[in-house]
Amino acid sequence: MSLLSGAWSADVLWYLRGGERCFTELQHDLAGVSAKVLTTRLRRLEKEGIILRGQKKTSPPTTWYALTPVGAELVEALTKVVEIAQRAKVS
Repeated sequence: MSLLSGAWSADVLWYLRGGERCFTELQHDLAGVSAKVLTTRLRRLEKEGIILRGQKKTSPPTTWYALTPVGAELVEALTKVVEIAQRAKVS
């Protein structure tokens, strides 16, 4: 659970589940998050081995993020939690 602690961590993983995203795409997905907070969260997730960070040689360079295999497993677990929560709301 500590991997998902902190604001926006689960949200970042949720948006990365479909494939790599660049910083500006994630910032757009996460309406309301500041660039500073998003940068801090991405660095933490990268340090913990949950996401990968890379750069494309564009002008200006584009920074992208993607899930590691461990991150993909974490998203599977997160998806199950969401499914259970949705079923609980229906009942």
